[in-house]
Amino acid sequence: MCRDAAAPFNSNRADIVLRSSDDVYFRVYRCLLALASPFFDSMFDLPQPQARSAHEEMHNGLEVIPVTENSRVLDMLLRFCYPATIDDHRLENAVDVEGVLEAAIKYGMEEVERSVRRTLLEPSILEKETLHVFAIAYRFRYEAEAGAAATCLLRQPAPTANPTTLKYISQGDLRNLAVYRTKCVQAVLALGNNLAWFQQKESYGFFKWWTNCCMCTQRADARYLMHGAYAREWWAEYMEETLAILQETPCAAAVHQNMQKALEWAGGCTFCRRKSQPYMLDFVQRFAEAVDEAVAGVSAYLLVRRWPP
Repeated sequence: MCRDAAAPFNSNRADIVLRSSDDVYFRVYRCLLALASPFFDSMFDLPQPQARSAHEEMHNGLEVIPVTENSRVLDMLLRFCYPATIDDHRLENAVDVEGVLEAAIKYGMEEVERSVRRTLLEPSILEKETLHVFAIAYRFRYEAEAGAAATCLLRQPAPTANPTTLKYISQGDLRNLAVYRTKCVQAVLALGNNLAWFQQKESYGFFKWWTNCCMCTQRADARYLMHGAYAREWWAEYMEETLAILQETPCAAAVHQNMQKALEWAGGCTFCRRKSQPYMLDFVQRFAEAVDEAVAGVSAYLLVRRWPP
């Protein structure tokens, strides 16, 4: 059933009507469409026939242009074209973003495309619908956004294929995403197997704490040997559990997950209970920064080197 769109697309002063695929009439202004879209600008420049065709659709005395977008997408797209509604985007999810991007590209609305493209990196969309964002970025050949989504995916368990992603990216491209993830895992696990990176940054206070004797049992693990002293058992246990988490989610957030648990373990020793917290905080912070650096050092280029035709 046909109906009129909500304000501001129901103005009696409008001079053209767009009809969505679900039969909603949008009364709009030619001048605003022409400014936003070279497609409509060219259409409105075409000579108009003297007499109207019997098949030409009219609505309340205005010419109707049917479009393939549904009313939700058309409403969001047009709000980017109206000065009074430019801040009222209402792009709530990745499906909205993809629909408006597709329409903006179709009609040559470059400014709208740039504005909508930025929303792919908004946390409310990127962090909640990361794989869909990656698929959108891949579809429209947005290299920076594809790389950001790939990095964000590291905070989640490895993704599996679904109809949304396979619509625009192949199984081979998903394998490339898995290869990227594997390289990131290898890079961050290397940090736990050799603490030389930390010894270059540690404070003198940490050195004194690390080498000071206390009642804690030490674990004879060469990976955690620094300054001739093995790690305390609770600290080594923190590293073991953290490396296991990093293997599943190779990101800086993983480093913080078991810190409080480690400090509770340290509470069994009087010396560690009094001294460990600031040095543990310092180590975890530097560890998180090193993870970020390691991930940044893994090129995401392989994800976008072969764009779809």
